[in-house]
Amino acid sequence: MTQGGFIQLASTVPTWDLFLGIFVAITVLYGFMMQREKIMAALLACYMGIVIVSIWAEPIKQFFEGKKTIANTWVQSDASPATIKIFLFLIIIGLVAAKADIAVGRDSSLMAPLEILAYSFITGMLIASTVFSYLPEATQTMVMEQTKLIHYLRDYRTLLLIAPVILIVFITSRRRSY
Repeated sequence: MTQGGFIQLASTVPTWDLFLGIFVAITVLYGFMMQREKIMAALLACYMGIVIVSIWAEPIKQFFEGKKTIANTWVQSDASPATIKIFLFLIIIGLVAAKADIAVGRDSSLMAPLEILAYSFITGMLIASTVFSYLPEATQTMVMEQTKLIHYLRDYRTLLLIAPVILIVFITSRRRSY
């Protein structure tokens, strides 16, 4: 089909599916470039971020609403709970993944490429799923109506949370010699 002399493509507007695909691809590339220590640090950072957000999001929200003071300081702002949770989660991931050194006491063997792919993919999906879960319900519904893949982030969140444990127990432990 042509429209005004140009071929009209099915969809030329980037979607959330494209964003998710690019994000996961970047995470997998990061895993291959950085190997075991950094991808495991990023995975650990995801879990740490989830825990810290569950504990600190509400007090931080109250501080930004002016309901709590820190050192006689308070802030009055309209920061949404989703923004606070996402920002805090991403800050924790960035700090821990950049600074963590989890290679202490381990040999320097390389992971098999399939393990790196699996850990990297799951890490990327876990980050995306967690950020998506922090969005307001109305925003989640709107995004899911516009995409074909994003609903898997919510539908399989529990599996994404336990998949790294399954990988560690059943795949990584079999590779190691005792």
